[in-house]
Amino acid sequence: MVQKQMFIDMTLSYIYPVAKRLVLGSFSGDIKGSLKIESSDGESFTLGRKSPDTAGPKIQVLNDFFWLRVLLFGDIGFAESYMLHEIGTTDLTAVFEFFIHNSTAVNTPTTVGLLSSLFGSFILRAIRRTVNDIAASHLNAAAHYSLGNEMFAAFLSPDMTYSAPIWLPASNPLAKIETLEEAQLRKLEYAITQTRIRKADHVLEIGTGWGSFAIAAARMTGCRVTTVTPSGEQKRLAEEHIKRSGLGDRIEVVQADYRELGGLGTFDKIVSIEMIEHVGHEFLDVYFECVDKYLKRDGGIGYFQSITIPETRYERYRKGEDFIKKYIFPGGNLPTVSGLVTSIDRGSKGRLIVEEVKSVGKHYSKALRCWNDKFQENFEAEIVPALKAGRPGLTTAEIEVFRKKWEIRSETKV
Repeated sequence: MVQKQMFIDMTLSYIYPVAKRLVLGSFSGDIKGSLKIESSDGESFTLGRKSPDTAGPKIQVLNDFFWLRVLLFGDIGFAESYMLHEIGTTDLTAVFEFFIHNSTAVNTPTTVGLLSSLFGSFILRAIRRTVNDIAASHLNAAAHYSLGNEMFAAFLSPDMTYSAPIWLPASNPLAKIETLEEAQLRKLEYAITQTRIRKADHVLEIGTGWGSFAIAAARMTGCRVTTVTPSGEQKRLAEEHIKRSGLGDRIEVVQADYRELGGLGTFDKIVSIEMIEHVGHEFLDVYFECVDKYLKRDGGIGYFQSITIPETRYERYRKGEDFIKKYIFPGGNLPTVSGLVTSIDRGSKGRLIVEEVKSVGKHYSKALRCWNDKFQENFEAEIVPALKAGRPGLTTAEIEVFRKKWEIRSETKV
């Protein structure tokens, strides 16, 4: 075992320089802006052109595993290196902006084939296992430890709405001083208005969250709301929020899967805000078949908000793995706009008609920044104690990986 590890270590010492050359050489063409990289041996490299007016962001490589992770695993490798403190930067936002602006300038090498020809497929398999094994427990903790109610409360607005809000336009004088809570309430009011909810309506919400939509709808219109969640923890906290709002007689929280609601009858309106992402590609038709079954034929209206992915990226995204799928929404799937429209038609056998499609994506990035600012601000005082209470054996290193995961999340525009 010792000899095997020595052999792998020796092989890695030869591979690191090759990996570094390939990663740096993958940038070609017209590079926008500049990025300075300081390697662990003291060498400095600049991608793009240096500007006399503004200095670009800088990455400091602290561990040469970074080069191999990026070469083998691309954007996930970069994120994992940041989470594991194999690289450092003082401006993660600027680094991500550099990569986003230069996504078309990256000429990705045929990594596996090239390294196999250089070092042999057996050695490459051993290297990949080594890369996966290094600090695997820390990454697994970040990937699979779910946030409890207390931790969401530490970074969401007081209404605990975990979806894209609607901000005032920049031209509005109040835009600079509005709060996230105000923007979230505007989104909820928009959903209520668009769905044309009235006092006499019985509304089905698929995906309770912590009750903010149900409370807003009942308060604003006087309607009845049945809201459905598969989570017992969310049901418990949502019911507490509803009780405090004084609307317990108008709102019922049901713990169930959306496919198991046949006994509840039909509804005047159906609303689902950023729940479709958890349905999965293969069940989208089934989801809208259920919507068609639960929605009243005469005058029924549905409102659905979803994070979507561009059409050109979808097949690669669906069949592969990226940072969001691995660390934020394990098992989730972001649909495309055309995929949603197609599933609405197929699932309902043409009975559901799309009345309007509106993009609110530009509002999401600001919400991510707000959540991250509050997450970092409350991390030591609120989030760390909640993490340790839920998992007493969590190490300091694992907690730091967890923190960096959510920092990266705030920079990841899907």
